[in-house]
Amino acid sequence: MIELKLHHVEELEKLFAKTPKEVPILMARAINRSADTARAAASQEIRAKYIIRASDVKSAIKINKATAGKLSAQVRASGPVIPLMKFDVTPKKPNDAIVRARVKKGGSRKPVQHGFIVSAYNNVYARVGDSRYPIKGAYGPSVAQMMGEDSIIKNIATRAQTTLDNRMEHEMGRLLYGG
Repeated sequence: MIELKLHHVEELEKLFAKTPKEVPILMARAINRSADTARAAASQEIRAKYIIRASDVKSAIKINKATAGKLSAQVRASGPVIPLMKFDVTPKKPNDAIVRARVKKGGSRKPVQHGFIVSAYNNVYARVGDSRYPIKGAYGPSVAQMMGEDSIIKNIATRAQTTLDNRMEHEMGRLLYGG
């Protein structure tokens, strides 16, 4: 869980005592912009470490926006584990070649034991035993697992806090000086 700090809240309330309705609105705007930045940063950080498309990451990250009555936003990743075919797999179509896969950047493709491609389901499957059946699908981590890494969380929090601070300054200037 990432917590961001709103600096100078008391000063803001004193400064805008004449317009108390405006303060929560500008805070909600700044918080929502920070949440959007956190989502974008999460996508960038995950894609810097893992071989996955931005659309697959962004579709798994949801934002509960802040309002003037509820001054908090939530950026949450959820969803199932991702089929191995969404990562770097060769071959792409069924054939007799050994199936190799790579999930993280910077490494080489590793062979999938007893792996084969099923184009109807667009995934890699592997035999559990020596017989034809049973088979099981091969999967990589979920977006939530990728986003949960300490280094990724730390970078997301840093960027979100910077955005929150900058947006608060911008919103205060906009309210005070117009424009």
